[in-house]
Amino acid sequence: MAVKKKTLSFDEELWSAVERRARAAHTTPSAYVNELVAKSERLYRGLEAVSDWESEHGALTAEQLDWADRALADAQGESVADTTSSVENDDRGPRA
Repeated sequence: MAVKKKTLSFDEELWSAVERRARAAHTTPSAYVNELVAKSERLYRGLEAVSDWESEHGALTAEQLDWADRALADAQGESVADTTSSVENDDRGPRA
């Protein structure tokens, strides 16, 4: 991967947090900030994809959003309140 060196300015308290979190993650502040920006970019791309889908097919229903919440919680090993069936057995996934 090509690396481009840049100079950035941070609020002092924010930079202290970056250094602290990077140390805790056993990485450099540069690598830590790079990963945060990469995660943010993936999030925005996902949100744009949902927006594009909704523009073409209409807004997601409450049922589809509930299914997505359960799928994400299951993928992250978490539980979602009021979940009565596992995502694997749920055939109500997002549909057009």
